Amino acid sequence: MQSSKQLYDNLLQQITAYESQEAKEIVFWLMDFYLGIKKIDILSDKSFEKAIDWTNIIERLNNNEPIQYILGETEFYGRRFLVNNSVLIPRPETEELVKYIVDKQKNQFPVISNQLSILDIGTGSGCIAISIAKELPNFKVSAYDISKKALETAKKNAELNKADVTFEKIDILKPSFIHSLIQYPLRHSFNIIVSNPPYVMKQEIDRMQKNVLDFEPHLALFVEDSEPLIFFHAIANFAFNNLTDNGLVAVEINEALGEETANVFRRKGFSKVEIIKDIHQKDRFVSAVLHKKDGK
Repeated sequence: MQSSKQLYDNLLQQITAYESQEAKEIVFWLMDFYLGIKKIDILSDKSFEKAIDWTNIIERLNNNEPIQYILGETEFYGRRFLVNNSVLIPRPETEELVKYIVDKQKNQFPVISNQLSILDIGTGSGCIAISIAKELPNFKVSAYDISKKALETAKKNAELNKADVTFEKIDILKPSFIHSLIQYPLRHSFNIIVSNPPYVMKQEIDRMQKNVLDFEPHLALFVEDSEPLIFFHAIANFAFNNLTDNGLVAVEINEALGEETANVFRRKGFSKVEIIKDIHQKDRFVSAVLHKKDGK
C-alpha cells in the first residue's frame, strides 16, 4: 500500500515548469485521473495499491505540454471531450459563448414550429457544436472546419457524447467558396451561426505561454497582423447570405479588437450589434442580428 499524501508531495516536488498553485492543481488532476484519488482522499492520506510510471508524464509536463493533451481529454460545459494537438484545448470563455447561445435562443426563437438550425464555423474539437446539440435538442446542428484531423476528433467527440452533429470539411476563406456564396447562397439557411475563429495576431506571440505556443495548432490560433479580422469578414459575408430573417450570429473575438470586429458586422448590414464582456470583464464576444428587407 502507498500513501496518497506522500505521492502528492513527491509529484509536486518534481513539477518545475509551473508556479506553485498551478502545480498543485495539476497534481490533483493527475491523481484523480490515474488513481481516482480526490483532494479529500489526499487530506485523509488514503492509501492505494495501483502503480503508475510517472516519469514520462512529469517529463512532458516539465516540457510545457498541456496536461489536457497528456491525458487526452478535458471537460467542457460539463461533458468529457477528447483533445490532441490537432485541436485547441477548449477554454472556459468559450463555455460562456455556448451559454449565451443557449440563453439567447429562448428569447430569439421562443416558439418552435419547425426544427431550427445552427452552424458552428471552425469547430475544432466540436465542443461548441456538440454542447449546443445536447443543450438544444430542437436544433439541427452543423459544423465546418478546414482540418481533416480536427474533424476526425470532433466526430469522435460527437460519438462520445451521443450528439447528432453534421460535420463538413470546408474552408470559408477559399476564394471559390466565397464566390459561390455570393452567387448561390446555400440552400440550407441557418437560424444561428456561431464561431470561435483564429484571431490572435502574430505580433502577440511574445505574450503567449509556451504550453500554448509550442503545442496547440497555429492554424486554429493565428492571423496575419495585416489582416487580423479576415475570418470575421468571411463569417459576416457567409452569415449575411445564409442566416434566416432575424437570425443571430455570435463570435468569440480578440479582446483588443472589439469595436473593430463589431464594425465588420455593422457595415455588412447587421443590426443589434453588441460587444459582450466575459466573466473577467474583457471584450470577448460580438453578436448581431440579421433583418432581411422584404423577406429576402
